[in-house]
Amino acid sequence: MPKPAITLEVLPAAFGDCLLITCAGSRRDWRLLVDTGPDETYPALRARLQQIPKDAGGRRHIDLFVVTHIDHDHIGAARLLLNDRDLGLSFGDIWFNAPPRPATRGVAEGVGLALILGASAATLPWNLAWSGKPVCTPATAGGVELTGKGMPKLTLLSPTPDRLKALYSVWDKELERMRRKERSAAEADPAARRGAEPTLEELAARKTPIDAAVPNGSSIAFLLEHKGASVLLGADAFPTVLVPAIRALMARRGSSGRLKVDAFKLSHHGSRASVTSELMDLVDARHCIVSTNNAYFGHPNDEAIARVIVKGGRPTIWFNYDTPKNRRWSAAALTAKYGHVSKYPDGITKGVVLNLP
Repeated sequence: MPKPAITLEVLPAAFGDCLLITCAGSRRDWRLLVDTGPDETYPALRARLQQIPKDAGGRRHIDLFVVTHIDHDHIGAARLLLNDRDLGLSFGDIWFNAPPRPATRGVAEGVGLALILGASAATLPWNLAWSGKPVCTPATAGGVELTGKGMPKLTLLSPTPDRLKALYSVWDKELERMRRKERSAAEADPAARRGAEPTLEELAARKTPIDAAVPNGSSIAFLLEHKGASVLLGADAFPTVLVPAIRALMARRGSSGRLKVDAFKLSHHGSRASVTSELMDLVDARHCIVSTNNAYFGHPNDEAIARVIVKGGRPTIWFNYDTPKNRRWSAAALTAKYGHVSKYPDGITKGVVLNLP
């Protein structure tokens, strides 16, 4: 059997995100780590990283580590990861949007990044692909595209400069919240109803609030394409950023209709405030991924999964935890009516793995 072009591992990160993506290469594979999940899930991430073969220099190499934004459920284990000398990790680049430092180059940037992420006396690469500047893209430019020998094509879709400006205006407060492991309140159900259970069409059509959390709006979200396979990595990005960015990308590429991708890591763990009807009308994904154990925030919301099923054209929905809330979407009556498939881990600590040919 041919080697998959992209292997996407959705690691068990509790209510957060932690993704390991491997792009097949002719001489060596290219690896991307997206977020770390909260600190309590670091043992699972560490166990997986230990399986990466060491190179000739005795290092386990991550070509790109993307820290999408400063929420504890995405960045909480970064300190543990970067301080773990026994793992022998090396990084080609780390994308992380902190406020601009004074115009000094080299070591100062790496040390500043290490201190923000909680590493001890580490020198790290910081936004090298962006010449040390913030990772961002204009809303109407169709995405900043990066590629090179031995790496996939990466098209940045979020954040926009105005979303970064909004983040930097509250940076100190949000950084302190992250360090205290503060969590936002679960989203209130804006359309709870008594009586008969709503249909999926009714759930999908509900008018729900749009996410307004400033850190989420600064999320680094991008399209990864490699050897004919593609993954849309939504982080916690705002739909009001992703929708115009995807439209502009389609226009730049001369495409019409919907953006066809093999897999879509749903924004904000399947939040109704992020997975909107407008977004799902624009993305045609064969596989949709939900990363959460349902703790704290009540994700995934019914409205979001209903939009995936109703608008998705018989998608396969991957859940990295097998819980009653996630399992309900595999009910025989639902799958028979709508034709979707739900996938779950084999065990409680394994997460799920997608192999994209």
